[in-house]
Amino acid sequence: MKLKIIRIILFALILTITLSILAFALPDEATGIVTNIVDGCTIDVSELGRVQLADIECPAIDTAEGIQARDFTAQWLLDRKIFLDLDNRTGSDQRAHWIAVIYIANSDGSVNTSKNFNRMLLDAGNACILDSSDNEFTPGRWWGGFIPSHICIKSNQQSGIEDSVSSSSIFQLQNTPPNTAPSSKTSLEKAPSPGSSSSGGKFVGSRKSNKYHYASCQWAKKIKPENEIWFSGSQDARNHCYVPCKVCNPP
Repeated sequence: MKLKIIRIILFALILTITLSILAFALPDEATGIVTNIVDGCTIDVSELGRVQLADIECPAIDTAEGIQARDFTAQWLLDRKIFLDLDNRTGSDQRAHWIAVIYIANSDGSVNTSKNFNRMLLDAGNACILDSSDNEFTPGRWWGGFIPSHICIKSNQQSGIEDSVSSSSIFQLQNTPPNTAPSSKTSLEKAPSPGSSSSGGKFVGSRKSNKYHYASCQWAKKIKPENEIWFSGSQDARNHCYVPCKVCNPP
């Protein structure tokens, strides 16, 4: 009889611990449609309000990099359904913004746990890790337990914030498979300088976006030379997970 009671108690303890762990790691604690992009790391979600992406920092919106981060977030999230893993420790920050990890929905409306948008921003070079000890999240787990060497990390200290790596070394395609260690180097070669006869490219993209353009496109002209990536054709661009610009409409 005593043994049976002990087993019941142990089972109850294990169940309680398991449920507690799951409660801190649910990618679908909330859901909604993204109605507004404030900046690269801050969005408005229907039925929820303002949401701050956990443990990452985007460039200031009044900079070219900040606008680029905002546009990247808009391309992926605006008017789309998302799922949110909300911080269960603090809930919201001092500005009443919800703190969350964002997951993109599949075409059928279900959660796609491989599309962690916090990680996607980092992989694309549009944000840096700024880990907070106040919330439940651990950024290293977004890559299966470690932070790749190409990711920008900032220290959150009273003395100031310092980059641990330069922004030029943090590019990585946002479609890197989950739990796969990205290479410390980009898989795409740096584009030759504009006008070089060795470029041979028909379409151009940016290392910090997922769109490809005709060279004459207004958006192509805004890409900094050091961020240019040239493709021999539309299939070449698509093979590198780029999609056509909706302004110049390349094939």
